Amino acid sequence: MNNIVPDQLDLFVADLIDVAPKSDMTSMEFPIFSLSNRVDKEIYKYENAKNGAVLEVIPSTVGRATIHDKDILLYCFSQLAEANNRKMPISRKIHMTAYDYLKMTRRATSGKDYKDLGNALLRLRGTTIKTNISKDGFGEKLDVFGLIDTGQAITDEKGRLVNVEIVLSEQLYSAITNNNILTYNPNYFDLRSPNERRLYEIARKHCGNQTKFEISFENLHNKFGTKVELREFRRKFKTIVERQEIPDYFIQLYDKKTTGTVEKVIIFKDMKAELKEEYRKLTKK
Repeated sequence: MNNIVPDQLDLFVADLIDVAPKSDMTSMEFPIFSLSNRVDKEIYKYENAKNGAVLEVIPSTVGRATIHDKDILLYCFSQLAEANNRKMPISRKIHMTAYDYLKMTRRATSGKDYKDLGNALLRLRGTTIKTNISKDGFGEKLDVFGLIDTGQAITDEKGRLVNVEIVLSEQLYSAITNNNILTYNPNYFDLRSPNERRLYEIARKHCGNQTKFEISFENLHNKFGTKVELREFRRKFKTIVERQEIPDYFIQLYDKKTTGTVEKVIIFKDMKAELKEEYRKLTKK
């Protein structure tokens, strides 16, 4: 028996406790969300000449959805995936308690935080994706879709935001039904820097069960989706390397002299004894 609720969009109440945050793998791989701390109203275009992937993110007048706004989707994915695992009916129409969301994503619960939640809904609803990326690979056909179809902030008699109802786009909802998701470390929510958050999801997507993942610095710059020039990105990235606060991963940047080829980033899954030895060998070159 299929436990997926069909198109009548029955309401799924997201009230499961102690569930692990999850993300769809597509938005981990490709730079959909803005990394800017300012309102970003510019159209962003990502291209990968190697595999033919094309992605265009078109914001509304209130700005492009940010990587912090994505927390709403992480919350929804975690609830839906857990319910699906328990063979409970699920739907892309989701009712969630604002307080529960704020607590899970390690936010405060002041009036500003509730207001920020409402603004995040506006950006998620207004951001449009145009892409040739699909589960079948890359081609000439372009899909155009939003991140959520609708969003509703429900207030109490005093005007305080209490509950939120959203309808996920079919494209995002299919990540759950096709199990195209990965679990995040809950400490991800402690990362306040957009760049550190983006680096975490790239590391989580590409390391998998491997002990390390290697990528040229130039390719990482493109995959990040940042709008800053390579030189400025390098400066910011070195700060991340110095801080080493990415949960579950150890990040290193190697220059051309060290690698003998190109400037390269190596993401270690952790720093267990065998990886520490490998790291020492690399740095002695």
